[in-house]
Amino acid sequence: MITLALRSMRFRVGAFTAAFVTMVLGAAIVMACGGLMETGIRTAVPPQRLADADVVVAGDQRYQVPDSDETAVLAERVRLDADLVDVLAGVAGVAGVEGHVLDDGTPAGAFDAVGVAADDGTDVATVRAHVDEALGERAATTYVGDDRGRVEVPSAEASQEELISLAGVFGGWAVIASMFGVASMLALSVQQRRRELALLRAVGATPGQLRRMVLGEALILAVVATALAWFPGTLLGEFLFERMVDAGVVPEGVAFRQGWIPTVVAVGAAVFAAVGGALAAGRRAAGTRPVEALAQASLEGRAMGTSRALFGALFLAGGLALGIVTVTVMSGPLTSSTAGPAVFLWAVGLALLGPVLTRMLTAVLQWPVRALSGLSGHLAVLNARGRVARTAAVVAPVILLTGVATGTLYLQTTEERAARDEFVEGFVADAVVTVPDGADPGLVGRLREVPGVAAASEHVRSTAFVEEPHDPAQGEDGWTVQGVSAAGAAGTTPVSVSAGALTDLRGDTVALEDEHARGLEVGVGDSVTVRLGDNATRELRVAAVFAADEDYDTMLVPARTLARHTTDGRAEEILVAAGPGADGERMVTKLDALTGDVPGARVSDRDALFDAHAEQQHTMAFANYTLVAMIVAYAAISMVNTLVSSAGARRREFGLQRLTGATRAQVLRMLGLEGVLVAGVGVVLGTVAAAATLVPFSVARTGSAAPSGPVLIYVTVVAAAFVLTLAATLLPAWRAMRGRPAEAAAAAD
Repeated sequence: MITLALRSMRFRVGAFTAAFVTMVLGAAIVMACGGLMETGIRTAVPPQRLADADVVVAGDQRYQVPDSDETAVLAERVRLDADLVDVLAGVAGVAGVEGHVLDDGTPAGAFDAVGVAADDGTDVATVRAHVDEALGERAATTYVGDDRGRVEVPSAEASQEELISLAGVFGGWAVIASMFGVASMLALSVQQRRRELALLRAVGATPGQLRRMVLGEALILAVVATALAWFPGTLLGEFLFERMVDAGVVPEGVAFRQGWIPTVVAVGAAVFAAVGGALAAGRRAAGTRPVEALAQASLEGRAMGTSRALFGALFLAGGLALGIVTVTVMSGPLTSSTAGPAVFLWAVGLALLGPVLTRMLTAVLQWPVRALSGLSGHLAVLNARGRVARTAAVVAPVILLTGVATGTLYLQTTEERAARDEFVEGFVADAVVTVPDGADPGLVGRLREVPGVAAASEHVRSTAFVEEPHDPAQGEDGWTVQGVSAAGAAGTTPVSVSAGALTDLRGDTVALEDEHARGLEVGVGDSVTVRLGDNATRELRVAAVFAADEDYDTMLVPARTLARHTTDGRAEEILVAAGPGADGERMVTKLDALTGDVPGARVSDRDALFDAHAEQQHTMAFANYTLVAMIVAYAAISMVNTLVSSAGARRREFGLQRLTGATRAQVLRMLGLEGVLVAGVGVVLGTVAAAATLVPFSVARTGSAAPSGPVLIYVTVVAAAFVLTLAATLLPAWRAMRGRPAEAAAAAD
């Protein structure tokens, strides 16, 4: 039957082209996402300044969260004591040791990294083992090969999880979309060849032989398609990775890596989709009895099988479950982690149930179509209702395109709006003075004396972990720590003091949010042990307890205390709050004049800060938009392939219509109305899929059922769906009707 499959493919190139193109594109997208994931897992950073060292020793940036199995990445560079150079110089197999200062904020007497050169002829792995032994209990780790560059780019380690998460989410979406697209195309291809398969059954072919033939065709397509997808998949992966770097998701210096594992995953997904689609598509034709085969080949038959209905229900149940979790459990930016996959589950579920839903919606939409278009509309409705399986096959990619595009785009715009609102609500300062060389306490004092200024405070941010007493609320992200000046903290932070005083934030002290303090069972005067971002441990006395918004997961500490434990080693920002009734613009002008002689000083007003924050959010979202655009483009191409294949297979039908008196213009008008009907059904169901995701997400994220974002997004998506549907329907039909009607009517299906 493999020989028969090859001959069938040879003489039906057009019928298999759409499925082949869908496989190539799907495999390429899966490979690209797999490459991003592999890059995140490897996080290879070829060294530059440390390239001459065989082994690089640096502070261990990994931190084991107390009483937890979770491991966190420390926010600041963990530095090494200067005496480590002498310790490593005496290690066996070491030819030389050199300490390196990589950051401007590195304190005197400490190193950011220590480079170790191996003796000639000594194995690097052996030297590394000796160095590890010499380090003992020090909070340090060793790097070799491309991992040495991680020390030069400490943010690479922090970006690892985000890149893996992004690649995993979008890779999963890509696998679902490609598998669904391939299965749909194969089902449509087999459906268009029902007459051919019926003839084979009538002349003696067994059901098993037909299934093997269809399976052989699918496997041949999958093998060739995945082989051809390797090169574009690599290029696409590199392109997406460059966009990640441009967006700041991945720091510069990380190298893109795409090995054999993504290729194997893509091949597996393509083969699985091909086999599943072929078995499902060929089952009904193979199970037809020979006597009934030819008669059934020209009839519609059962529109939807039990397996399809079951899988459709499962997908919808999964989407509903994620929606419930989104509303009841998730909060903050993590809300999108459940809402995002729900879009695909709803879209695929509705597409699988397409035959039933298409029949229902066609019955509703037939009245306006018939009323507005007369006889052509009547024929279009009859075609759609008489061939529900075919109509549902071309509606499915429209659902996927509309649902995924609308859902994911509005998820992003809603998230951006929520993030901006949170930033605005949590930011009470009216201006920020940026001092690259570090804020001087004298400068802060002079700023407080400017007319119109109510408060001024140094500003530093980092993360920390509470070690004692046990903190049940902290996870792998720890707590945000904000460094403030005692005299200006009350006027520049969105808190209301419940006990103690923020003016007591001097030395080793801390102010806690009241619920956080209750969870730790501490109050004013008690002490907590905190692991700061550079892995230093400090015992801090609670100077104040305050009330704040629910999402304000921040501890306040003196700016000078915190700055010493950051990578920069200084406070580069000063928050300034205006007094009641003060003219903000005039205050900013005076601040500019006061800081005019401070090297590099810059004053930004409130609006400029909000715009900068929005731009930063948009830049980060650009990476998501790029990945979404890739999957939406795949859905659009699959839709066009499906429609082109469907229209091209109806050449005989068009010929018969023209022989019975219809003109080419009348047939095209009928097809145009069919396209409008198909697009309308797909857009309605796609909108349902998007709404089922967006409503719970918006409620959880903003408290409103309506998503944020311009209406133009939805209008553009709907317009694109209609334009693509009509173009992919009419152009191949026009081409198919260029010949003589009698020749077209005599052609095989």
